[in-house]
Amino acid sequence: MKLSEIKEIKNLVDDEWKEAVMSISLKKDDFEVNDYRFIRQDKIDKIQQEELGDDSYILGCFNAWFLADILDLPTQDIEDLQKKDCFDAIGYMVLKSGKIEELQEQYVSADGYGHHFAHYDHNEHELGKYYAFRVN
Repeated sequence: MKLSEIKEIKNLVDDEWKEAVMSISLKKDDFEVNDYRFIRQDKIDKIQQEELGDDSYILGCFNAWFLADILDLPTQDIEDLQKKDCFDAIGYMVLKSGKIEELQEQYVSADGYGHHFAHYDHNEHELGKYYAFRVN
């Protein structure tokens, strides 16, 4: 780990920086320290796919044009379902279509990881082989 990365970790998590550095040295995939979530870069896509796949309602809340592109449906059909509060049904269609990986890849391409993982400020911090996100 580079000294610059350790300094940035210290700036993020303050007094608990040693805990974060230890978890990184142990190559933990996903952990939290002092209101920051750290996720290994080589595991983040799978973790995000699993989290998205666990909530069909949230999947149905994406923009209609985005979902229409993923599901190969007319945008108007998605908009009509959303107007009727059928968000779970739309999300279920994404899951049944097997396109959660495609959705996640396009989501990251458009918005990065911060919007999903950093509930506090939507920012992502790259720290070597990890991303860090403020979650509270």
